[in-house]
Amino acid sequence: MKDLVIYGCGSVGRMVEQIVFDINKIAPCWNVVGFIDDDETRTGTCVADLPVLGVSSWLTHNFVTSVALAFSNPRQKQAAIERIQSGGSVELATLVHPRAWIARRVEIGAGALIYPGVHIDVDVKIGSCVVLNKLCTVGHDTRIGDFSTAAPGVNLGGNCRFGEGVEFGINSSTIQGIQVGDWSVIGGGAVVVRDIPAKSTAVGVPAKVIKKNPT
Repeated sequence: MKDLVIYGCGSVGRMVEQIVFDINKIAPCWNVVGFIDDDETRTGTCVADLPVLGVSSWLTHNFVTSVALAFSNPRQKQAAIERIQSGGSVELATLVHPRAWIARRVEIGAGALIYPGVHIDVDVKIGSCVVLNKLCTVGHDTRIGDFSTAAPGVNLGGNCRFGEGVEFGINSSTIQGIQVGDWSVIGGGAVVVRDIPAKSTAVGVPAKVIKKNPT
């Protein structure tokens, strides 16, 4: 089994630990060493019966095979990767829950996290460090950029193009053929029927841009 450290010990971290536990029940492949978290007050505590080993710099002094990111916010994921890479290369664990349904010819990038109940159709490409939370669906031939996140119940149509760092709120959806630009936010429950430009926040049914995001 490969040693695994979970980066982030909040609610997502506890869910990552559960996903790893469920994966190991079917085919043991991960030995979870513990958590790391950049909140120094967590060091030395226990989460999900595992130790919090230290902050991210712990990785520079201790050999570990793989790291699983436990963040849902796209910017937090990007920042976490930068901190990890500053201390040298590390393998990102790609975790797919055994109760996800994934068609053939689907590409999933390093560091992605796929929750139970996710349904991914044929010929989809998912970037690095993407999170698809429980009960999300992704239509055929869709492309999802690095660091993007879909909250529970998101329904993404086929032939869509979603840029880097796009964040979909709970139960939001898109029709087919939609494009959403880099680092945009789609509010919870929104229905996207027109393309959304980069660095925008869109809400409502149908979704409308309500502001431009500064970064």
